[in-house]
Amino acid sequence: MCTDEATFKLDGLIDEEVGPFHLFEVDVCYSKSVSIAQALQTTRQSLQMIGSVVISAQMPEKEQPIIVQLHGRSIDKKDMIWDETGVFFRVFRLEEGKDEDELVLLYESEAIKNHSHPQWAEFQLGTQDAADNRNRLLEVWVMYRDVDGSEGFIGKFLTTYAKMKYGPGPDNVYAIINEKKQHEKKNYENSGRMELVKFTDVSFFSFLDYIVSGTQLHYEVAINFASESSPNICDQQRFDADVQMAIRAIGGILKDYTPNRLFAAFGLGAKTPPTFQEAHEFHLNFNIDPICRGLDGVVDAYRKAQAVVTPMRTAKFAPIVSYATKLSHRSGFRGLHYHVLAIFTRGIPTDMKELSTAVAGAADAPLSIVILGVGSADFSPLIKLASKRKEGARTCLQFIALDDILESGDSGSENRSRIAQKALQAIPEQMTDFMHSSNIAAKPPIQVCRSPLFHCSSLIPDRPTQFVFDGYLSPLLTPQLPRSDRRGSDSQYLDVEIGARHHPVIRVPERCHSVLQTTREQYQRRLKERGLAKVCSFHFISRRSARSYQGMPSASHGTSD
Repeated sequence: MCTDEATFKLDGLIDEEVGPFHLFEVDVCYSKSVSIAQALQTTRQSLQMIGSVVISAQMPEKEQPIIVQLHGRSIDKKDMIWDETGVFFRVFRLEEGKDEDELVLLYESEAIKNHSHPQWAEFQLGTQDAADNRNRLLEVWVMYRDVDGSEGFIGKFLTTYAKMKYGPGPDNVYAIINEKKQHEKKNYENSGRMELVKFTDVSFFSFLDYIVSGTQLHYEVAINFASESSPNICDQQRFDADVQMAIRAIGGILKDYTPNRLFAAFGLGAKTPPTFQEAHEFHLNFNIDPICRGLDGVVDAYRKAQAVVTPMRTAKFAPIVSYATKLSHRSGFRGLHYHVLAIFTRGIPTDMKELSTAVAGAADAPLSIVILGVGSADFSPLIKLASKRKEGARTCLQFIALDDILESGDSGSENRSRIAQKALQAIPEQMTDFMHSSNIAAKPPIQVCRSPLFHCSSLIPDRPTQFVFDGYLSPLLTPQLPRSDRRGSDSQYLDVEIGARHHPVIRVPERCHSVLQTTREQYQRRLKERGLAKVCSFHFISRRSARSYQGMPSASHGTSD
């Protein structure tokens, strides 16, 4: 994630020290161009601009892996008996040198024992390593390994990325050649064959690809009010300070990925008014909507809730995790929203089994969970839960002990930076894992063209359209109420009879300017539907452009579908 701040100190510009220049990397990531220009000002009271600085950034090309799988056919045996000898292969990139070619090892396969037709597992090669040049030669050595670890050479063959790209088939069946045996034996053909059975170019989208394509990160906060014993004033003040620091540290980064700067806040482990029943999932602001405006709104809601709730001695985390999972599923179009739930606690929950089930359900949702332990309690059950890895399931939970991060001698900004780095370092990988497992591709940003001459909002005025007539108005031009089947504004429009031949001058509001751009074919169609045989000509003068519109048909200028 783009979280760092780049600081530049420019000396010697116009023979004086300018001072520090700050720029966040997130500005570079979101920039539409490869360069960002900002003005430089002196530190004096005059704030006189003395120059500018241009920061250029270039994103390196992503590493797109190649998935390859090879099978062996009739590979030579060692002394006619394999015993426990294993067969494996190595893939080298051939680098041209001045005197002799150099081999760069790219991959070594697993060894398959006692088999002349080995079927190795698929493996990955980096595009930049194997195909920086499409005709880059790749040399594959087929070897054997004895039980004592000694290795022997069976043979080799050459291929290229361009050739393998044709996929499985006769063109990608290679003869394994042992040059020594080839010179010694006249009737030597090969030492076996290698067959390409799978070749795939894989496009893995990165975290930044999804962010640029429109994915938003939503920050949710949950605070556990429960405490096994009544804390003294000093302990409570320290807990409050650490929680507020962590809320701002994590939110200070995620807010740049949330355009509306709205954050949901929840509470648990307390008895809430007015009935003071046990609650393990309640809105921190005690409103119907848990959304708070900005990080200050979250902190204010926590302070106000702390004054009215009664802390319990135990808490349950499963309800709030399940609620956040449902919230993430209902957040909108899949792939455009991802949620980060931060749970602050000073103790462990009593529903560890239910929490484990809820976390397993959250693995299938666009959600990451960060549990932050505040204080010196024993958090070993939560650490154990966060370290559990279920085969085939996505990892979405991590635990962080704030006491292991905070340093009393460091400044608040340094502590906040460490909290944010520790809490958010796994979020990009967890989000991309969810996107890949859900087969969600990062699409390019939607480019919206807003023409200055026409916009759909002009067809639906926000107030009744008012017309001002200058000059004589023919009695044949009579205002009528809009038809019931007409879409658009409820304003009046002019119904022009065929006999009207006067040319009144009409000033049209700006919002109707684009309505007048309706094509002649649309007017003719409407006239035909209303039974009008001829078209009348009028001169419409827009208040904005003062332009004459000639040859307009005798239909109401307010009718727009």
